[in-house]
Amino acid sequence: QVGDPEADADVRSDMVELMLPHPRAAERAFVLQPWLDVDPRAVLRCNDGPRSVEQLMAVVDRAGIRSGPDWSPL
Repeated sequence: QVGDPEADADVRSDMVELMLPHPRAAERAFVLQPWLDVDPRAVLRCNDGPRSVEQLMAVVDRAGIRSGPDWSPL
């Protein structure tokens, strides 16, 4: 993890070329699921404050999401 949204110390960028965190990342299962697979404790800054990626995946539309290959983090 880079930074800590819960401590207000996460990486942010408002440049047109790169917005971090992406304003709609919390709505996109194709972003959240791989992120959750890599880091089950990940937290994302949302409009209503920091939320775990696990919480966000519980309410997002998963249509079209399929499992990727098996792997293990380094």
